[in-house]
Amino acid sequence: MLATASLVLVSCCGCMVVVEKLARHDPECMNLMTFSTFLFVTMEGLVSNPQFIMHKPKIPLKAYVKIVILFFLVNVINNQALSYNIPVPLHIIFRSGSLMTNLLLGVWILNKRYSWVKYISVLMITAGIMICTSATYSASVVHGVCMLTFALVFSSALGIAQEKLYCQYGKHPREAMFFIHMLSLPGFLLFYKDIMKHTNLFNQSELIHLPWIGLDIPHLWMLLILVDIAQYFCIRFVYYLTASCSTLTVTLVITIRKFISLISSILLFSSPFTVQHWIGTALVFGGTLLFIEPFKRSNSDKVKTN
Repeated sequence: MLATASLVLVSCCGCMVVVEKLARHDPECMNLMTFSTFLFVTMEGLVSNPQFIMHKPKIPLKAYVKIVILFFLVNVINNQALSYNIPVPLHIIFRSGSLMTNLLLGVWILNKRYSWVKYISVLMITAGIMICTSATYSASVVHGVCMLTFALVFSSALGIAQEKLYCQYGKHPREAMFFIHMLSLPGFLLFYKDIMKHTNLFNQSELIHLPWIGLDIPHLWMLLILVDIAQYFCIRFVYYLTASCSTLTVTLVITIRKFISLISSILLFSSPFTVQHWIGTALVFGGTLLFIEPFKRSNSDKVKTN
């Protein structure tokens, strides 16, 4: 478990660093980046596990429809938000608010009831996000903030849909990872012109020489390849972690990963971060830790279902 958690931290934090570097060169290339990641995961699945398409899947394809739609929307919207001048630290903090929407949708859709500690933690997370957003507020980020808000809701709905799917058919992380990405690919036809536009821009970027293979490659394509590789391992290790560890452990590891990514963005890219941002960050991550109760002896979250 420790090895998998470490691999999640390394791959996901590394991925976020490269994504931010790419976004600083071409902030409007997010559709191309998202498409390339989905294509990379699909092609790797076809090569390493051809049985996925040669045999009947363990989970019927029609059962993936809702998850594919939500997964596609969450990824496209989250990445596209970076095109609207959303600073990466705010992007990370905002996405940490998923526990808030998880709780609200859990109450609304699944009729769950939570302890008062959970509600306090959600209030802390909400306040932290609002403080960080107000500290970064400008007319240029309004669209991005709205997109991240919708993505939070879709992300929580995705979690509920996945929970129901796995309860019905069992957990098959590699198969699910492959089919969810593959079945999402047709959706990128909606962004065909934008993807082609940035493909041409990438082709025209500065060449860098790779001495170990004796080739020159456009700089932006090199960054995109690194994003694809890092994102692939990040996704794969998270799937493994989800399949082998408790929800508490997964949430804790992902929270640590987000905090490391936040610090990396501040240190490596000199992202603006004021005292107000730090207060909001403390509330968000403090609320997250309070929500998952990491120091509690029992791993149960005391959720009662009607």
